[in-house]
Amino acid sequence: MTGPVVWKKVESLVPGEISMETVRLSDDQPPIVRIGQSLTEDMVETLKEKGVRYLWVQISSVKPPVVKPEKIEQLKEEIKDIFGDAAEKLRVDRREIANLSHEIVNDIVKNYSDKLSLILLIQQNDEEYTYVHEVHAGMISTLIGLESGLKINQLSRLSFAAIIHDIGKILVPKDILYAPRRLNEKEFELVKKHVEYGSRICENSDIRDPEIISGVRDHHEKLDGTGYLKGSKKGEISLEARIIAIADVYDALISNRSYKSSWSPYRAISEIIKMASFGKLDRELVQAFVSVVGLYPVGTTVLLNSGEKAIVVGNTRGRATQPILRLDNGENIDLAEEKGLTIVQVLD
Repeated sequence: MTGPVVWKKVESLVPGEISMETVRLSDDQPPIVRIGQSLTEDMVETLKEKGVRYLWVQISSVKPPVVKPEKIEQLKEEIKDIFGDAAEKLRVDRREIANLSHEIVNDIVKNYSDKLSLILLIQQNDEEYTYVHEVHAGMISTLIGLESGLKINQLSRLSFAAIIHDIGKILVPKDILYAPRRLNEKEFELVKKHVEYGSRICENSDIRDPEIISGVRDHHEKLDGTGYLKGSKKGEISLEARIIAIADVYDALISNRSYKSSWSPYRAISEIIKMASFGKLDRELVQAFVSVVGLYPVGTTVLLNSGEKAIVVGNTRGRATQPILRLDNGENIDLAEEKGLTIVQVLD
């Protein structure tokens, strides 16, 4: 089954949904559920009894995803190879990256419509996160760019920068990069250097486009000057870097890491909106992002004014508060087309 991967409350799980993570209480006990398993009633009850509150699951799709999960997995492996080669040569193959960026842009442009389903993969360890994160950043950045009216050549350049925006991390010691704890100040200063390292790798690779280099170097800058490394402000940060910054933060927040638990998609989008209101992220670009992923992103569990619970499985562009939902009984409803039904509460 191919469909959205959603972060769902255990009490709302439905037998037949596919677990997208392995859950075990301790290393010396067998897992309660394994990744890829179809959930049974007994599994759901055991999860409840053991106090597990949330589970990443895959449910059947309503709309074709903008990029299929199999394609994301394929692109992840190609990004992994690119990072591996770069670690040895301190340069990347521009043609390989251009080809990958074209694939992402072509898929998203082809599937870009009024109804959208954005599917993101769940990573099982921090190293895998690094590679999948680059693909996700390319996808999200391209969606924001497309919604903002960028032309194809601009989208290709944006996607190019996004899928290598963390290339400089190959020069950060792995024991620091993947440390399962909060970093000390000295270690964090070293991690910050990845943007400078990435800029150098671009130059070593004969990548001369200033917007691409800015996307790699400046994606941690904030419009109010509180970012790094330069503390640049709004007029000094390229459009590419401002877009990638949004994609970078959102995907980082919803991802499981060794040192933090994943945030719900709704909590993550709320944080993105808050950062824009505080002048850290570009307000207009965040509006474009919300336009395509909604105020209630795929995976958000909600309560309707009818008293029914539902989970968001798709969104309607420009209708941020009216997503496509799946009720607990399996019925799909589109709030953009249903009069009288509204969301009254988020249950995540």
